[in-house]
Amino acid sequence: MTRAEAENQATTLNREHPDRGIYRWIARASGDDWQVARIALPGGVRAHPLHGTVEAKPQPSPADDPRTPFDKNVGGPWLPGI
Repeated sequence: MTRAEAENQATTLNREHPDRGIYRWIARASGDDWQVARIALPGGVRAHPLHGTVEAKPQPSPADDPRTPFDKNVGGPWLPGI
């Protein structure tokens, strides 16, 4: 198989194969010949074309500072000029 044939076959498999959501096909050299290799995608990267996307929910805003206004504004030895 030539390189062009292997790349065409890999492209066709990536577009039409039923397992295209969990595998990718690539063309690779094997000596003087070319072949199509199947690569399994990691679990978090899998793309199922017929499944909907999952939207992340917005994160809650950080909690208010529980200290009293006096404790917030007092300063301390870490401030310059004291």
